[in-house]
Amino acid sequence: MLEILLEKGVITQEEFDKKLKKVADAEEIREFNQAQDVRKATQAIEQRAETERKFKTDIYGVVSAGYYQASNMKGGTTDASGMSDQPKGNNRIGVRVARELDADVQAMVTLESNFSARTGAIGRDSGASGANNGAVFDREANFRLISKTYGTVILGRGPNLQTELSGAFDSRENWNFGGLKPIGRYTGFHSAAGVNRADKMIRYVSPSFAGLKFDVGVSFGGIPGDEEQGTNYYAGARYKNGNFELGYNHIEAKLSYGSPAVIPSATNNRVDFLAAKYSIDKLTLNAGYVITRNPLLSTATLSTTAPGGKADTDTYFVGAVYTFVPTLSANLGWYQVKDKTSTNGANDVRMVATGVMWAPYKDWSFFVDYAAADRKAGATAAFSIYDAWRPDTNAASTLAAGKTNQSGVSVGAMYKF
Repeated sequence: MLEILLEKGVITQEEFDKKLKKVADAEEIREFNQAQDVRKATQAIEQRAETERKFKTDIYGVVSAGYYQASNMKGGTTDASGMSDQPKGNNRIGVRVARELDADVQAMVTLESNFSARTGAIGRDSGASGANNGAVFDREANFRLISKTYGTVILGRGPNLQTELSGAFDSRENWNFGGLKPIGRYTGFHSAAGVNRADKMIRYVSPSFAGLKFDVGVSFGGIPGDEEQGTNYYAGARYKNGNFELGYNHIEAKLSYGSPAVIPSATNNRVDFLAAKYSIDKLTLNAGYVITRNPLLSTATLSTTAPGGKADTDTYFVGAVYTFVPTLSANLGWYQVKDKTSTNGANDVRMVATGVMWAPYKDWSFFVDYAAADRKAGATAAFSIYDAWRPDTNAASTLAAGKTNQSGVSVGAMYKF
């Protein structure tokens, strides 16, 4: 338009130049404003991303409940049945708050509590007796620094390598009924009070070196006048190469209780745990060997509730998991406990357990389990196919443990969130 006006002589060259400059200036201002708007929008997006990168909160948990029927429970020949609390996985609810310090290091606080689906009790022993008998965050209360380059450091209460290995290498896919946890309670290589979960713990997990991760930790005990007594140590490693996995852990657990009660001035339970598993298409096979020694209490006996009792056992276990389709699997486990004390094997246990799990949804699974334990005549130590929790709320003082053969069926459902 300006060029046409110039050609017809309506405006002079000088007027033409002034108007053209004015139009150019206006366009430059418009482009500048657009660039500013884009920059502000980009900064806002980056700021939100930075906030999300620095802080992340995760609420998670597991709840399982069902029905059981079992023989020779309650310390004698009495059959028992009723609602079972956490028959497959430990009921828990937890929260993690994490902050990314830089591209490699993340800080995290974890608080996790056990709870009863029968009574609503939360915290220590709630799943066992339906009542809280201590700390609320009984499972975890710790701080950790996580680095892909240098490994992970954990400070506070939490699990150690032993509990992770026991769960990872047990074919049963059931932590509380007819699996490795009840066996570990009995033979002294599982306890929430020092053997597999501990207070005042410092734990270090190395980064992976060609599939190999080292794991070491110390849990500080202490008694009046001697802070070193009762201190527990462990050291182990996990190795994974393709379909093969291997785990080993050694524990020196100095426990402050037992039968009879003791002062933790010497090693109570010394444990060596070795296990492996291998996957072939839809089939996973596993095997393990555990040595438990307690040189301190020669007069004590095995116990499902007091790992400070005398433990001089060799434990063997093998098993398999077969996945028919991604939502349906079956498992089988065989467990053998050899009592090495002067009772001449009277407290041996042979247990066979099997189950089927159906998971039609990502978070929901349904299960049926069967377990049977054979005992020798004249056994002096009580064993339970269940974990230490009491299956009857109205009989909280009576454990589901006996000195004779046991068998039982458990059905239920588990939800993870």
